[in-house]
Amino acid sequence: VLQNLIAQQESKTASMLESHRELQFFYERYNTQKGKYICALAFKEREIEKLDEELLVVNANRNAKIEEIALLKNNEQAFQDEIEYLQDMISANGK
Repeated sequence: VLQNLIAQQESKTASMLESHRELQFFYERYNTQKGKYICALAFKEREIEKLDEELLVVNANRNAKIEEIALLKNNEQAFQDEIEYLQDMISANGK
């Protein structure tokens, strides 16, 4: 009877050790996958940071172009005003 109990206990212990090994295997596999995902996430975050930096440059260039267009429109209006003034002068002198 005692040998039977010992055999049963040894069988349970062996089964528990096997379960522990399987759990340890899956835990190590999980940690490996987790590490891969963390690395991939860090890489994607860096890509996003680079895109954000590029977007800042693009927006700065866009704003500069908008300012340049506004300046050109102001210059165009100044030239139009000068042309009208000169035309008025010519008309006044021609009378």
